[in-house]
Amino acid sequence: MAKTLSPWCKQAKKELIDRDMTVEELAHDVGLSREYTSAIINGRVYSGPAVKSISDRLNIAETACTLSGN
Repeated sequence: MAKTLSPWCKQAKKELIDRDMTVEELAHDVGLSREYTSAIINGRVYSGPAVKSISDRLNIAETACTLSGN
């Protein structure tokens, strides 16, 4: 069964594309590892503080962030 991304995950991915920004660049900007940042954006991991940092950097709302299936 395919995993459904949360609206926040989709918005974060869209913002990265619109800004021509890589996950590695985002991770550097927010002080996280590329792997951890990728896991958050892809809905595999949830961390409130990390979501807030990413949301602030990408200027998106953090209210729609949940692990898929939750």
